[in-house]
Amino acid sequence: MIRGPVLPQLRDSLWSLVSRRLDAIERGLTLVVEGLDCSSGQLGLVDGLARDAMGGPVLVLLAVDGDALLSARVLSACEFLTRVGDSLVTAVPEANFCGGIGGRVLLVGTEASASSLELLRRLPLPAFQVCRLEPFRLAGTERFAVRWLSAEGTASSPRMAVAPTPEFNVPKERSRDWATLRSLCERIDPGVRIDGDRFWRRITWSGRLLGEVWSVEGELRAVTADGMQSTLSGAGEIRAFADQLMRQYMQYMKVAGVASGNASPEEAGAAKSREARHRGASGARSGSGKAGDESLRSSLAAARLSPEEYSALGGSATLSGGGTAGAALADDAARIAAAQEGPWPPLRRTD
Repeated sequence: MIRGPVLPQLRDSLWSLVSRRLDAIERGLTLVVEGLDCSSGQLGLVDGLARDAMGGPVLVLLAVDGDALLSARVLSACEFLTRVGDSLVTAVPEANFCGGIGGRVLLVGTEASASSLELLRRLPLPAFQVCRLEPFRLAGTERFAVRWLSAEGTASSPRMAVAPTPEFNVPKERSRDWATLRSLCERIDPGVRIDGDRFWRRITWSGRLLGEVWSVEGELRAVTADGMQSTLSGAGEIRAFADQLMRQYMQYMKVAGVASGNASPEEAGAAKSREARHRGASGARSGSGKAGDESLRSSLAAARLSPEEYSALGGSATLSGGGTAGAALADDAARIAAAQEGPWPPLRRTD
């Protein structure tokens, strides 16, 4: 007698939080309409029909423990997408779905629905994803962390398996641009991390934001830590964005390395270790420029590009290796560290 009124209240409370924050679960996910009936009224409604950043349909369901029809509703939603396919493009024109983009079923739950999530995440269904929200309040503001759950693990496992970062869904035409940018980011510093969700990547160093890249409407768009936005559509844009990431990295390096008195003990120790290595690598070049910038120059000089990467960005492939050509590239990187010339990597040298 209690279950009847309680379940709708729990679902309504959770939906009021989720429906307004779909973009926080997955970048670019927007609600099209609430209440989709794909089972002729027999199993209840799918909570929402949404559109993802690539224009694909996403059926959003909420998990509430005690909902006896939840498993059947998930299966019905997956079967509905398999049957309908691209027909939603014309059946729901106001959603602006893109043809050829497969649909997904997304199940969202919280700690209160842990049992249901634990059961349903193991279903071997195509295009089915499960995430768990961890709500909390920070300075009086409601927030939540998102944990994507994998279908792996055993019933005896004390914790639900957490899926790795979802693969970045990049437009086919921009996949080479993204591969080049990712390689450049990894060469900035071993501490650079790239993570995010299906359509968004966050580039950080030691937890500090360098920039963001997201995939939307067949394009790659980016924004730097200081808010400069751009569209990554070729070598020139990739080069300019990488230049901004490098400059932001140098600012953080100065804070963690030169002004290590304000850094944490771990950061200060790591900065001193990097500075010692860079000072030893700099050799005879340590007498030029400001002493505080020397570790930055050495760090940038060590970030070598492969011949293929350098050539793809408009430079001569001979400048990416060692010897005289490698020294020339190191000098270019050192001058960038001192903000004497842009952009990075250099376009071409003639000497």
